[in-house]
Amino acid sequence: MATISLLSAKGSPGVTTLTVAFTLAWSTASGGRGALAVDADPAGGDMAPGVLRGALPDDAGMLPLAAARRDVLAAEVLDAACVHLRPAGAARLLPGVPDAARAGALTLAWDRIGEARPALDHAQVDLLVDAGRVGGDPARSPWLVEADLALLLVRPTLPAVAAAHRLADGWRTPGTPTSLVPLALLVVEAPSPYRPHEVARAVGLPLQGVIPFEPVHARVHSEGAAAGRGFERSGYARAISHVAGDLAQRLGTVAAPAGAGPAGAAPAGAGPAGVGVA
Repeated sequence: MATISLLSAKGSPGVTTLTVAFTLAWSTASGGRGALAVDADPAGGDMAPGVLRGALPDDAGMLPLAAARRDVLAAEVLDAACVHLRPAGAARLLPGVPDAARAGALTLAWDRIGEARPALDHAQVDLLVDAGRVGGDPARSPWLVEADLALLLVRPTLPAVAAAHRLADGWRTPGTPTSLVPLALLVVEAPSPYRPHEVARAVGLPLQGVIPFEPVHARVHSEGAAAGRGFERSGYARAISHVAGDLAQRLGTVAAPAGAGPAGAAPAGAGPAGVGVA
């Protein structure tokens, strides 16, 4: 089981949107593995009011998971706290806390996820974590220091690049827990004179991929908007599928048997069923 954490250093470059997007593309990208999107943003999660459009069951989310009875199997309480975006566990979403005042529940919920890891591994499910904006000491967030790969999202603006450079420097400080976690850059394009490779050089990180600036198509994953007829052919959807495939290959996540997707899986990049996506 692989864990990929997505984070930002400044602003809102689309961490939540791309966490949802990669989760929905993961089954095809990884040859049939499942994906669980974990909303671990300490400032308050955006998945419930965003892609789920506020339709969050009372028993779903980080708070019910953190408060779940200890005598119930962790895999069972985890699944009960998730919203299924696709059948057969191909894509699930674990909504976050509603505000920063209840961010303490994230660590308790992460412990329950840890207890469920053997079951997730057996079911060939990978974790995609929305870590939100990271400031202060990243080592205090277990979903960062326990990741197999962290993706730092940045827009090509001078303030965003400067903040990303500071975070990357601190991340790689020898002897810190995060120094053992590979950190790569994902550039979310916006109108700018700076090219992605220039941004990567300025930040000092390898460039994992580039997501084009297409806000209309991104609304499929940020707001649960309906995917129009041209969505699958859009540069945005194709970039999501391409980057997800590169991530799966980099982490060696290969389903068995290779190429066999779970029952009911939809094409890569398609929106979640039941949340307003055609």
